[in-house]
Amino acid sequence: MNNFLDKEYHPVIEDFVLDYVDENMGSVERTTFEEVLVHDDDLRELAFSAKEGKRLLEQFRDIKANEGFLDRLLQSISSND
Repeated sequence: MNNFLDKEYHPVIEDFVLDYVDENMGSVERTTFEEVLVHDDDLRELAFSAKEGKRLLEQFRDIKANEGFLDRLLQSISSND
């Protein structure tokens, strides 16, 4: 089954998604891009997922982990490759 993760987008479209997520668009550009999102389910899901992912990652900035946690996490990630 295909979904938004299976697609490759042109770098210009990816830049639009990044600007949308980072709220770096003017009002006209944002309105136009949101109109595109209305008609493209996969692109809309990608943009909204990216926005939610950014929000969740920003929450982690405030979390203080125990000493050595990041080293253990990186080791765990690299051992799963």
